[in-house]
Amino acid sequence: MLHPTIFNTSQVCHQLGVRYSVLSPGSRNAPLLISFARHEKVEKVIVPDERAAGFIALGIAQYTKTPVVLSCTSGTALLNYAPAVAEAYYREIPLILLSADRPPELIDQRDGQTIRQYEALKNHVKRTTQLPVLKNTSDSSSYLDNLIETIKLSDESPKGPVHLNIPFTEPFYPKSDQKDLIFSEVTITEHTTHSETNSINGIPDGKKIMVLIGQSDTDPALNRALATLSPYIPVIRSPLNNLDSGISHVDAFIKDQASLKPDILLTAGLSVLSKNLKTFLRKYMPELHYHFDPSGVEVDTYGSGPKILKQPIESILSLLAGDMADSDYLAEWKTRESKAKFAISSFIKRARFSETTASHFIFNSIPKDSILHLSNSMPVRYADLFGVPAHVETYCNRGTSGIDGCTSTALGTALVSQKLNLLVTGDLAFLYDRNAFFHNYDVPNLRVVVINNQGGGIFRLINGPSSQPELETYFETRHNKTAEYICAENNLDYLTASDSAELEEAWLSFLGPSKEAKVLEVFTDPKINESEYKKLRNYINEQC
Repeated sequence: MLHPTIFNTSQVCHQLGVRYSVLSPGSRNAPLLISFARHEKVEKVIVPDERAAGFIALGIAQYTKTPVVLSCTSGTALLNYAPAVAEAYYREIPLILLSADRPPELIDQRDGQTIRQYEALKNHVKRTTQLPVLKNTSDSSSYLDNLIETIKLSDESPKGPVHLNIPFTEPFYPKSDQKDLIFSEVTITEHTTHSETNSINGIPDGKKIMVLIGQSDTDPALNRALATLSPYIPVIRSPLNNLDSGISHVDAFIKDQASLKPDILLTAGLSVLSKNLKTFLRKYMPELHYHFDPSGVEVDTYGSGPKILKQPIESILSLLAGDMADSDYLAEWKTRESKAKFAISSFIKRARFSETTASHFIFNSIPKDSILHLSNSMPVRYADLFGVPAHVETYCNRGTSGIDGCTSTALGTALVSQKLNLLVTGDLAFLYDRNAFFHNYDVPNLRVVVINNQGGGIFRLINGPSSQPELETYFETRHNKTAEYICAENNLDYLTASDSAELEEAWLSFLGPSKEAKVLEVFTDPKINESEYKKLRNYINEQC
């Protein structure tokens, strides 16, 4: 029979804020599947491929800001969650992994579908908990206590994934006459944690102050606070920090300008995308660096020995006044930004069709109030180079910066969002994550732009591989595949473009209403891509 406490697992999750579950079929996890299937207040998404399931859950959690359950059967199924779990860990996104397992006495005894699941993902989860095997006569208090405490931890700052490994013995399914399968409210003790706070004693007047926000979700309060400061202090704006105002195109012009060195650096958020900006700050370190993080995670990205303040950055922004900062410092940043913007605009007008011109058009044509998803490799870099419109919510898997689940993550968000979700991705990332569509759900609000350069075009643009004879075979991985057959087998609308005129013509149709997701594949020549991108970077350097 199915133990009542195990059946009640979904109820415990619901009481702790879970509203969505992403479930992968299996036999060993049948008790969990039945529990969630019969809970009417938890939405279920069924995804056979656990790797895609992990990223779909990530996409749901990043948008809803609530913990999402993942459940899989025993064996290697759990290991397929690893890429998404690592991304969630570094992005501080709450996921709850419920992996079914064989009883402990069968581990390493050559039993089928049995591996060392406990702590298999320990390096990238906040906690791994082994729950006890429950039988009819077992006391369920240990199961419940550990279940509750581990789930609660996922949603405590810093948020992140947790793993509960649950051994099951047969039978897994309720008997036809089993009458005790009812959900029961459980008592959950609330406890408050003491949070230490520290503050800045004061910021001297007349200093070169710079504000740098790493990857962050859209935060209206932060945007309002920074909007009052950006006329006086350089605030760095990038697609991943979701700011509405500030200095853009920084990666395009920042290099070795010692005059742009800040005296005081104020930072918050997660990772910063621009390699050029990180290199600059590591060379020209500020006199004082304050990093604001309410969870108190210790980081030192620039080697500047920052003081970590366990409070939101808004707490200090409200104390800053325009007359405190060096006005000439902001003026120089704005001059550089203006030159970069003019250089980009001038170059695009005369450039050949390529990834560069296509990306410029796309990022300047995104509808207001839509959600933009960026694949890693070149799409996120082009977005940082060209910028995106204000009031476009932007996401990207920059916790680990992998291409493996970009489509699945975007699809997960599209499943729970009513907005238009637009993913800009590369051909390798799209082909790699084709199982993002291996399920039975329609996503009519999802639009995917696949920029197809027949391989990993980024390797032509970075020092090292571009000059090696192994470039095309071992780094680019040149291929002749397209997205057409993926679209056909998954009933997705498929459009193509191979030049500027075709791209502009297809764009309106691509964004238009549909009963299914749409894919626009933009074909570009890798050699022209390399040439035009390098010309653009050189032209910006000359102008700035």
